[in-house]
Amino acid sequence: MATRAEVSSGHLRRRLTGALIALTVAAAIILSTFVWVTERWIERGSVETLMERELDYLIRIGAQSSTRDIVDNSDDLEPALLYYRPAWGGSVPPPLRKLNTGWHRDVKISGNSFQILIRDLAPDDRVYLMHDISPLEARDQRLVGSFGFGLALVSLLAIWGARRVADEALSPLAKLVAQIRGLDPENGSARLKPEDDPELDVIADALNGYMAELDALIEREQAFAAAASHELRTPLAVIRGAAELLEARPADPSRALARIQRAVAQAQEDLDALLALSRLRESPRAWNLDLERLLPEWAEMDAGSTKLVWRMQPTLLTAAAGSIHVIFSNLLRNAVRAAGPDGEVIIELDQQALRVVDNGPGIPDHELPLVFEPHFRGRDGGTGIGLYVARAMARRHGWQLKLDNRSDGGAIATLLFSAPPRPVPSGAA
Repeated sequence: MATRAEVSSGHLRRRLTGALIALTVAAAIILSTFVWVTERWIERGSVETLMERELDYLIRIGAQSSTRDIVDNSDDLEPALLYYRPAWGGSVPPPLRKLNTGWHRDVKISGNSFQILIRDLAPDDRVYLMHDISPLEARDQRLVGSFGFGLALVSLLAIWGARRVADEALSPLAKLVAQIRGLDPENGSARLKPEDDPELDVIADALNGYMAELDALIEREQAFAAAASHELRTPLAVIRGAAELLEARPADPSRALARIQRAVAQAQEDLDALLALSRLRESPRAWNLDLERLLPEWAEMDAGSTKLVWRMQPTLLTAAAGSIHVIFSNLLRNAVRAAGPDGEVIIELDQQALRVVDNGPGIPDHELPLVFEPHFRGRDGGTGIGLYVARAMARRHGWQLKLDNRSDGGAIATLLFSAPPRPVPSGAA
């Protein structure tokens, strides 16, 4: 049973074949008609010119009646040209007596067709010149028959040629459709490659661009799923620890409840930011964030036993809390993992950037260009998704995130803001 694509391809082929046949036949009909009309016009014009000259000659020599051939009429028994002048004694056939002066074309007399020229020389002196055009009409009929035969032949050739042209024209399209049907959904890098047909490049480029957007969308969705799992582990661990503390010390629940509430709020903000990341045209709500106060609170969840050194200026940043938290927590976790339990991590904040510096072994030079790629895992472990999500989040806000090695050992992650944050006014909440 034919597939829908095959039925559609066959329908398109029939339409193209029919259009080519109709165009060819129409062109043949128009050309034949033009040739026939032109031939008739030239023929009639030549006959009329010769009749005018012949009539002038007969009047000049004073002939009263005459029969002459002005065309090749050797196969006909009747003369081609008849001349009458009744005023000088010539007789006129009765059908001519009812006609007025001037030209009379296709006049039927005794079964033949005549072209007649009548001229008044004086009030009682009229001359008549008749030309039997029956042989010309017979030749016109033969010409029409040959045109019909030629048109039938052209139609047959048009059917054959149109099918060949349609097959040749649709062959690259059929190959492109076969490529599309053969694409592997699991292979996100697969693209269409038209073979020796630049006319289809625009279609292939459009489809390739659309597939690239789909791949990017799938990548964002996968990154969102991985990032959501990755980012929610820390607040869940805090909630679990606070719950255990609450269970162990039920008499003093305020500290544990505060940690639980903070972790839940942070998880909600992270989810909002990640959901906005997964949607191309949506951004989470922005707030005026006091980073000098927020960064140490966020660091409690990720620092462990690693020493943190804070070098910060009072700063307000207008952004989504979840976005800056996701970026900072990923940078801090990587730095803590690189520095180790006995290492040191420095967090610097000023009007232009946020920097996270560790004193670990640094990043191998061949791995530096790959650290922001999804699912890349360095030698220090990790999920391979944190830095990718952090950079994607930074780009959504117009920020720049980069990671470099330090000359004296360790690495430095720098988040450059698109616009300098505002200093915190004195007395601000």
